[in-house]
Amino acid sequence: MSDRIERELAACRAAGQPIAVAELLTGSARGARLLVWPGGQALGSLGSPRLNQRVALYVEGLLERGGTERKSFDLPEGTVEIETTVYRPKAADVEQR
Repeated sequence: MSDRIERELAACRAAGQPIAVAELLTGSARGARLLVWPGGQALGSLGSPRLNQRVALYVEGLLERGGTERKSFDLPEGTVEIETTVYRPKAADVEQR
């Protein structure tokens, strides 16, 4: 799955599409990643369908701002920390379209 995530991320960045990558920093699935597009479509898994859904909803709000953020999520199994990096098209890329 990691190769597919890398390919999708590279394709979206090359096309100038906004996309976010959420990575699990703690927990048993540490290093797991989830790509999130505007609209909430996601690829990958952070190890829990419930966590995937919560993170995708959270990331939708970040897609407008861009940047990198960390956030903790409380789960029945304990608290996990996620780092999200948002990739947005550069202003020059948007103007050329």
